[in-house]
Amino acid sequence: MIWPLIALLAPRPPEPTCRTADRRVESVIAAKAREMKGVEYCQARLYHTVDDIDGDDREDFILVFTIEAAGGNNSTQYLAVFPSSHDWKPVVLTVGRRGERFIDEIDIEEDRVVVLLTSEYEEGDPMCCPSGEGELRYKYVEGRLIPLPATPPGRTTQSTRRLLTLPSPPRGRGLA
Repeated sequence: MIWPLIALLAPRPPEPTCRTADRRVESVIAAKAREMKGVEYCQARLYHTVDDIDGDDREDFILVFTIEAAGGNNSTQYLAVFPSSHDWKPVVLTVGRRGERFIDEIDIEEDRVVVLLTSEYEEGDPMCCPSGEGELRYKYVEGRLIPLPATPPGRTTQSTRRLLTLPSPPRGRGLA
């Protein structure tokens, strides 16, 4: 008779969430949401953590996240790169918005180029449904993301991985 009572009083496990346990990632997203006076659409996050894009032989953390402006369906997507070589200090860029493009996938080329595969709005597309395909390409150089032209013919990219953890910085260092 006591077990049902204990079960009712026991703390419930937290609900599943798309948020990470890493405060560095969450603080970058929260800061951008405050700046844009909007809210994050957490379910649209894309993660990539299995490649070294800064050339230090350590995996870096790449994230695409979406902020929806207050008052409607006006969303903007951001690319955030957390390079291990710079103590995980993020570089954040606007990479898509409603009516322009949406980022569908993150890939990395063999030469450490970040490739964002996109759905592009073509002339006459309804706001719900971009019909074109495209890509954005960036190279991480000395703390900046440099835009590059479209993929050269014959190049391939690695597959996207969606992971929810950011590697720990070296002891005594952080993203603050």
